[in-house]
Amino acid sequence: MKLNTISKTGAKGTVTVSDRLFAAKVNKTLLNQAVRVYLSNLRQGTSKTQTRGEVSRTKKKWFRQKGTGNARHGARSAPIFVGGGVAHGPKGNQNWSRKLTTSMKQRALISALSAQAENCFVIDEIEELNGKTKTAAELLKNVDYLNNRTLVVLPSRLPSVEQSLRNLQSVLVKSAADVNVLDVSAANIIVLTKVAIKALEERLQPTKKAAAQSQKATVEVETKAKTTAAKPKSAAKKASTTAKKSTAKKAEK
Repeated sequence: MKLNTISKTGAKGTVTVSDRLFAAKVNKTLLNQAVRVYLSNLRQGTSKTQTRGEVSRTKKKWFRQKGTGNARHGARSAPIFVGGGVAHGPKGNQNWSRKLTTSMKQRALISALSAQAENCFVIDEIEELNGKTKTAAELLKNVDYLNNRTLVVLPSRLPSVEQSLRNLQSVLVKSAADVNVLDVSAANIIVLTKVAIKALEERLQPTKKAAAQSQKATVEVETKAKTTAAKPKSAAKKASTTAKKSTAKKAEK
């Protein structure tokens, strides 16, 4: 897989990167699930409504019990009235936290990177920024950062680089260890460095369990292929035996 590169002068080129990260098959179902999990975990869960016992309204009986022709009511704080309490509303203690396994997080991030491969650019000069916002703006104007939501992935936390980029409009800076599926999926442009790509490759190495499952699946596929290839021979052998027996019976007759 090749990604586009852009130099400080605006010269364009390409660089070869890992197919496992940027040319993998996109698992849309897992990608959707991961985005929903990250969005859910961003929720505070502090939304709360007032019940009829908490709303600030008089508790005086609205009208007499009988003789008015209306339904009987004891107060105007009932949920059926405008300004009354809310029945079955949120209580302010909702738990919106969700979880993904380590393997699912890795596969989802790989899917996100592969889906955004066309929007990824390698700019190694990003690591040379010295804290000046003007220098960073001149460097990123080659990717039209003003009209796009831009994600910059660094190999690690670099304070001077972060200082240069933090005041730029619609630019998000993350290290390779902290970037997640939501950051990658929400970006229109992704800027990386070669060192950051290596850091991502190290981070997204398959776990021992995943590697074992992959090896097991490969063995099962190979075994099935061998069995399928052996079946025609067995059928031919059986047909040959049946023909010999039929010939022998005819000879006896």
